[in-house]
Amino acid sequence: MFPNIGVDLLHLPRLSTLLVRRKPTYLARFARRILTDNELGTFTRKLGEGGGGLREDTVRWLGVRWAAKEAAFKAGGINRRLMWKEVEVRYLASGQPYLQLIKENVTGGLSISHDGEYVVAMAMLPPSVPEPVEAEGQEVAGAMYG
Repeated sequence: MFPNIGVDLLHLPRLSTLLVRRKPTYLARFARRILTDNELGTFTRKLGEGGGGLREDTVRWLGVRWAAKEAAFKAGGINRRLMWKEVEVRYLASGQPYLQLIKENVTGGLSISHDGEYVVAMAMLPPSVPEPVEAEGQEVAGAMYG
């Protein structure tokens, strides 16, 4: 079986524009919408809720999670209907990021990179359902591989 892979590229000014074009309270609302309770606690402790204006590190921190979750959604494919608060970005003691699918209690691989105005994330998730197995001499109906 092959892992499911998803990739997302985010242009940080796009996220920044989204966050500032709305009411000043939108940053907190946006964070509550996409972050798990653990992530929201970290966001509030480390970065505050933007009371002093939108900072570059706030946008980058949110952008990393946005891109990672988008990559996870793509890796989930049609068999997993993931929601924002079901995917959490976590870190090992070594600093290596990984994904935790809260509802399924499944972990997945995650690679994140950011440079200048861009963040890229690649997620790898295990298949959510077993792939069809061919009986000898027979083809499985609807099989994607062959």
